[in-house]
Amino acid sequence: AQVTDIEINTSRELYRPVAAEGSMLFFLIIQLCFIEHMYQYSLESFVSFFYKAIDRTQPTDDLAERCQRLIAMIRMTIFRWVNRGLFEDHKLIFCSMLTFKLFSQ
Repeated sequence: AQVTDIEINTSRELYRPVAAEGSMLFFLIIQLCFIEHMYQYSLESFVSFFYKAIDRTQPTDDLAERCQRLIAMIRMTIFRWVNRGLFEDHKLIFCSMLTFKLFSQ
C-alpha cells in the first residue's frame, strides 16, 4: 500500500505543471468579463474543453513529453474556444493577456 501511495504521489507531482497551466488559463479567461460583461465562462464548460484537450493529445510513454503535449493541446483548445466567442477588437487583447501571462511564468 505504501509503494502504491508513493507511485501515485510521484505521478501526481509530474502532472502538476499541466494542472498549473489549466488553472492559469481558467483565471485568465475569467478576467475577460472586465473587458466586456458578456464574456463569462463557467467552470463546467472550461472543464469540458479541458477534457477534450486531454482526449485529443497523442499518447506517449515518456511522461515529460506527455506533459508538454498536454500543455500545448490545452492551450490551443482553450484559446480556440475563447477566441471564437470574442469580438474582433477584443481578440488582440486576449492574445496579449495570454502572452503576458506566459512570459511571466
